[in-house]
Amino acid sequence: MLQNQLEGLRLYGFTVRENTSRGSGFIFETFIGVLEKCVLFKGITPSEIAQMLNCLSPRGADYAKGGLVAQASGPMQEIGIVLDGAVAVTKETPLGERIVLNKIQPGGIFGEVAALSDLQRSPATIFALEKSTVMFIRPSKILMPCSRTCRWHTLLTENLIHIVADRALYLNRKIDFLTIKSMRGKLCTYLFEQYRKSGKQRFTLPYNRNELADFLNVSRPSMSRELGRMRDEGILAFRGDSFELLDVEKLKSFVQ
Repeated sequence: MLQNQLEGLRLYGFTVRENTSRGSGFIFETFIGVLEKCVLFKGITPSEIAQMLNCLSPRGADYAKGGLVAQASGPMQEIGIVLDGAVAVTKETPLGERIVLNKIQPGGIFGEVAALSDLQRSPATIFALEKSTVMFIRPSKILMPCSRTCRWHTLLTENLIHIVADRALYLNRKIDFLTIKSMRGKLCTYLFEQYRKSGKQRFTLPYNRNELADFLNVSRPSMSRELGRMRDEGILAFRGDSFELLDVEKLKSFVQ
């Protein structure tokens, strides 16, 4: 399994390398500005972030381009935060096609749900898109307050709960779309929701095409073909992640 995953990465032109971990000698203070933008540290001041690093005892790791951060079904016991570079969250289809579900930039977080679960297994393969630096934190360091009972520790725990809750809502919405059988029904229902949220016929999706296909539980090629047909029928227009609904009533007729 691991060999197949590594070969999948090589298909993207990456040379898979081992990571270099750095412990207490890692100067995390250099990345305070990045951590300040991370949702995990929302509401916490830069000076408090600098102080809390001693309590959190994070681990740093450097990855070369193509470096394997986590493998699907492999151990995921820590929460990862990208400090520099970028990592890709990938998934392999039943036919062996590897698609990129998400690209995580500096300040982005990953692995929080897996690290908090009993199994502590990664649901996806994650690798470095370029030379990258990642900070890892054990969940126990967040959930168990330190002896000083810092103000920020309560905020940190609340932020983590919100992150996991948002993820649960996302997964519940994915389940809702599983009940919609047709590709057009899924797309029209989703696009109509975005139209109602924005209040405008022209809007930008929060997902790229791979992420949207994963959310709707469909293949990207099939989804792209259906979007092309809907464009040809004059229902909508799109360019990249930007969409415009040209015939709302016709689109609405397919909503389920």
